[in-house]
Amino acid sequence: METADDEKIITLLERLKTSSENINEDELISILSATVKSCHVPCRDAPEDVPYDATEFENVAREAEMHLCILLRLLDSIHKAKKEGQKFSPQFLKGVIVGCVSVACEYQDSSWEWSNEQAAITSRDILNKLCDICECDNLQILLTGRQVAEDSKEDVDVKRKETDNEDFKGYMKFVLEKLSESLKKTTWKSYPAVKMVYLHMLELLDHRTIGKHLPYLLPPALFITDDWEKSNKALGLSALRHILTKTPSSELRFYGRAAVIFDALKPHLYARDVEVLDKLYPTILEAAKILEADPSLAGKLRSQTQYEVILEQLLREMYGEQKLALRSLYSRTLPEVIAAMGIVALRWSQDLMEIFEDYLATYDGQNAEDRIRILKGIKRYVLECWPQVHVSIPDITKMLVRLVYDITHEDSDVEPKAVNIISQEIEIIVQLLCDAAPQTMLKACHGITTVPCHDKCRSVLERISAIVESKEIK
Repeated sequence: METADDEKIITLLERLKTSSENINEDELISILSATVKSCHVPCRDAPEDVPYDATEFENVAREAEMHLCILLRLLDSIHKAKKEGQKFSPQFLKGVIVGCVSVACEYQDSSWEWSNEQAAITSRDILNKLCDICECDNLQILLTGRQVAEDSKEDVDVKRKETDNEDFKGYMKFVLEKLSESLKKTTWKSYPAVKMVYLHMLELLDHRTIGKHLPYLLPPALFITDDWEKSNKALGLSALRHILTKTPSSELRFYGRAAVIFDALKPHLYARDVEVLDKLYPTILEAAKILEADPSLAGKLRSQTQYEVILEQLLREMYGEQKLALRSLYSRTLPEVIAAMGIVALRWSQDLMEIFEDYLATYDGQNAEDRIRILKGIKRYVLECWPQVHVSIPDITKMLVRLVYDITHEDSDVEPKAVNIISQEIEIIVQLLCDAAPQTMLKACHGITTVPCHDKCRSVLERISAIVESKEIK
């Protein structure tokens, strides 16, 4: 700030401290606005295609500490005057709250490159002071006007006493409007702190309050997701998933927003970054769920569902994948996709059997986590497709027997705990197959105990045979 502004601030603070006169709103909002402007994380000088690092913000937090402290002192004066009976205009309070929230949230996390511990503490104090001024319990109530009670989960409606008991709608709309000045598709990368404030504002919104703010929330989530940096993609995907899970499905479908999100996410299915894909699959599955729940699609036979778009690309990526991290991610995702598809997964039985066989036959370490997940995928497939699962029983049975032989062999280094888990999963699958098609299972497992193998393998095979025979007796 300029020296003249510094002198004005010092003069005002001294007068507020010693004078008993009412605060001049115009003078105070002018000084507060100048202080807020000095606090904001500055615009980057580097090109937007260059990732930022801590060196760009080396002195930002230290310089902001003083201005944040000034803001806190100004808010203390407002709070004191309010307690002594001074009434402030709604426009004045809006200007104070919007400016202070937008800047305090930029420093609230000390792990961010432009913040530090002291700046984070002062920022949280500022937010708490704003809540005290408006007689709100927390920031969520201050911005949205409501919260969920911790015990009963009932809606809590907050009234603003100084406005003749009118419903208090919160200041979220005005904060988002201010953020949108910097959070534009062409400029957002120059203001890295703003995207973090945006994400924090988003997390404060739930299913009752998020819908009316979507015009401010959805565009940033889409263009942040479309960025080339992995960290930005992950952040954007987190934002989109929050929007999908918290916004009423009918509202997303009615305005075509769910379709826009799904179409925007499809190209990311070709990504090869674990960090991105880990966020992508739950998000795009949620978008597909909303689209598939459209009542207008009920009873219609379609050549391809949205889930099949996801499964097709997932299976294509799983074929011959060599990177262990990606194999692990894919094996974790496959059961979720099958569960979402339901009986429609029958269309992909042949492809699924090939993937199941490949992943169960491939060594994946002593914990055998990938093979355990694939077994969960087989279990989910049987549960969802049981009316026609008898067709796949011979293939599944061969996979399971081969896996038992592999993990119990004397040369195997699979941990005993993993062996027990795999054995339990196999027994559950056998029980489900027997429930779905007992005669087919009896035929597939005929003579299974006579297979030449070592003792540990024979023990598991005998338990499998016992399960099949017990189902026949019933």
